[in-house]
Amino acid sequence: MSAWIVSSGHIDVLVHALAQYEVVAPDLGAEGFRALGQKLWQENHTSVNYRYSELTESPRYQLRTTEATLDPIVVLKAAACFDYQSCEHPGWPDSEANKLMEALHTAVLARHPKLGERVNWHFGETYRYCTLPAWESAPWGIDVLEDAIPVPA
Repeated sequence: MSAWIVSSGHIDVLVHALAQYEVVAPDLGAEGFRALGQKLWQENHTSVNYRYSELTESPRYQLRTTEATLDPIVVLKAAACFDYQSCEHPGWPDSEANKLMEALHTAVLARHPKLGERVNWHFGETYRYCTLPAWESAPWGIDVLEDAIPVPA
């Protein structure tokens, strides 16, 4: 797989999830959340630029919000995708964005402990959520914030 720039909708999901799971203060306000999204998107651009020797700048991030609760499995997959797309440069391990994604992963599993159970799977031990059909059907890259909102049954 190659690294690519995630969409603004993908960043919307991460920003919303960081607040929903209280990794960041839920009362940052629109400008605080916009700045957080900009920081995440810039980290992704830095990674892709480093990987492919490019010099593209991240566009201005426009915050989109929802009152809906996001699907935890989609959030976990969005964070994993962001991590994969943003880890290509030497500064990633110590970056704030990496620490936020690790904290988000921990917070989701703390709120949904069954998802974090370790199980044996095809290639060894993994998290239960990676074995679920919902993980397989969740998008790797998010197009719009609504992609992470569960559809009522």
